[in-house]
Amino acid sequence: MLKIIKVINNNTVCTLDKKGREQIASGKGIGFGKKRGDEIDPAQVQKIYLITDSALRKRMVECLAEIPYEHIRLTSDLVDHIAAQLHQEVLKESLIISMSDHISFAIERQKQGITFTNPLMDSIHDYFPEELALGRYCLEEIRQQLGVSLHEDEAGFLAMHIINARLHTNMGQVPDITKLVNGCAEIADTFYRGKLDKTTVSYERFLVHLKYLAKRLFQSQEFPNVLSRDEEILDFIRAKFQKYYRCAKCIQDYILKNFARTISEDEMMTLTIHLKKISESR
Repeated sequence: MLKIIKVINNNTVCTLDKKGREQIASGKGIGFGKKRGDEIDPAQVQKIYLITDSALRKRMVECLAEIPYEHIRLTSDLVDHIAAQLHQEVLKESLIISMSDHISFAIERQKQGITFTNPLMDSIHDYFPEELALGRYCLEEIRQQLGVSLHEDEAGFLAMHIINARLHTNMGQVPDITKLVNGCAEIADTFYRGKLDKTTVSYERFLVHLKYLAKRLFQSQEFPNVLSRDEEILDFIRAKFQKYYRCAKCIQDYILKNFARTISEDEMMTLTIHLKKISESR
């Protein structure tokens, strides 16, 4: 049995695990008529959240207290699916909080006949197709399980939450990251006169590099200076891949002009190599 230390609402309580750590347990009606010190049957618990970060735990408690239980339960299942599909660790609890809040608000807006247009929809479609596909999956599950058909653009908004979780950024940075990736990719496409094969592994790796380059820039993280320490390697790459280095320079200028960020010589070298590789796949 689990001992309650705090009742949040009819469907959510705080308990202690076997090691004495605070955890949040949710399940239909598990908190109804309960008080501190009462016990609950573990069989009634549908989800347990063990969150060590106190600020995140506070946000989760607020989220569980304010958002309808069926929205939380569905979002939790959606996040489990997203994590499995991405084959990487995402910030599950953080994603549950942000997505459940968004989904609940979107459903409320839908009932009032209010829809938002996502201005980044085309860029998300082009450069974050995996996240957008997951966003569309979420919309279909919402339709099937809650009987609410949300606007297609909501898939793009949900994709932005997923991008944020994958890159460990904050939501305010996602539009800039998307715009930067879009702008850099368009420069490369123009450089190759629209003849880039965007289905190749090399192009996919180029996009992944751009996403993490954007993340580093907006979080002020330095790219390890390895290549640029060796002047011979630097000169060799500049001379050998002169044409591709010029394209990387255009990308560098674009980032400086539009985002007031500078990229290092190591970033330039890496971009040059990626640009050379995608040329070989045309």
